[in-house]
Amino acid sequence: MKTFYKKNKNSIFWLACGVLYYVIVRYTDFSLPCPFRYLTGYLCPGCGITTLLLALAQGDFAAARSANIFLLYTLPFLAVSIVARTRYMDKFVYPCYATALLIFGVYRNM
Repeated sequence: MKTFYKKNKNSIFWLACGVLYYVIVRYTDFSLPCPFRYLTGYLCPGCGITTLLLALAQGDFAAARSANIFLLYTLPFLAVSIVARTRYMDKFVYPCYATALLIFGVYRNM
């Protein structure tokens, strides 16, 4: 158990931050606005992630899909790859994922 904690302490920290943010958004309706959208008027590749996660928590897959379709389908893969991180992921998979995310960001604003 100690080894698991040492290996994944950053992931556990960010997961705890996410849970705290979820509770704040869910019960106070306060959420952080997207700075990219605020400055440019365009949706960034991550826009809609708060809505997506709230909809998933309530079991509303249609609303989650409309919030951010790319992240809906790739979030399970990303979560598993963060926990089971390997050198292959760092050198090949993450750059490909980042590229696909940027392409999605351009596509959704066309």
